[in-house]
Amino acid sequence: MRCKHCDHVLWNQPAPAPGAQRVCSECGEPYQPGDFRFARGKVRFCCPQCDTGYYGTSAEGHLEPAAFDCVGCGRHLTMNDCVVRAHDMEHESEAMLQRDMPWLDESIGSGARGWLKRWGATTSLSFSNAGKFVALLHRPPQPMRAAAFMSVNALISVFATVAVGLILPALGNLRGRVGGGGVDVEALVIALAIALGAAVALVVFAALPAVLVGLIPRGGKPVGTARAYEVMCYASGALVLSLVPCCGGAFAAIWWMVQSAQAMMALFEGESIGKKTLAALLTVVGYFAAVFGTTMVIMQL
Repeated sequence: MRCKHCDHVLWNQPAPAPGAQRVCSECGEPYQPGDFRFARGKVRFCCPQCDTGYYGTSAEGHLEPAAFDCVGCGRHLTMNDCVVRAHDMEHESEAMLQRDMPWLDESIGSGARGWLKRWGATTSLSFSNAGKFVALLHRPPQPMRAAAFMSVNALISVFATVAVGLILPALGNLRGRVGGGGVDVEALVIALAIALGAAVALVVFAALPAVLVGLIPRGGKPVGTARAYEVMCYASGALVLSLVPCCGGAFAAIWWMVQSAQAMMALFEGESIGKKTLAALLTVVGYFAAVFGTTMVIMQL
């Protein structure tokens, strides 16, 4: 448990005086234990008067109930009155409930609205600093779910760049200006086929950088294509730049490459700078191979 402002460790800090605000001892930033999520049963909330400990049993590792009378001294307590200690101080990081990749976090919500929130949160994270999301990939690799996320971004990118110039004329918006009018069904079908084919090709060919980076050893064994492919897919939030008129598609392609390389380097955190550099270089090489492969597919459609 660390201060969200200065990253100072907050375990074992004395409880505040009654009515006083609880603040970080390093920077003075206000906080409450309830602001954090803990692993169930891994944290002790101790009475500041008699040190009797209670364990958080809720889904977020909080006390149930949040207010009670201490069995040791009878003092009325709330969870935020207690001294907070990790159950095993040698592995205190395990006491924190690990954040999940937003795309995989079912607690964000279900249904269409929850899906949109998960997509938005993941896209925002990968667009701004893809290196940060690698720490959230603590589950076993789930490449198909990562591919589903990228599919959404690929469709947005393709329809915003390649397809729009074909679909609008097919619908008659432009043909009508020169007296044509109507919907060109054949042209519309071809335009949609090109768009869908390009999006699918983009998702498939994203595996090329993953194959190359997946061969690099981390901790004595290859990091694995599945994990590297996840990273490549979740970095695709940069593709939303395609919505910017005119040069958006070009900027999106460049930014996706940059964010992918940054995320691949973060995948080798704690390893040598040589491995990180190699991961970035192989990502760029594989990226251009993927773009070339996608272009070939489009030309064949």
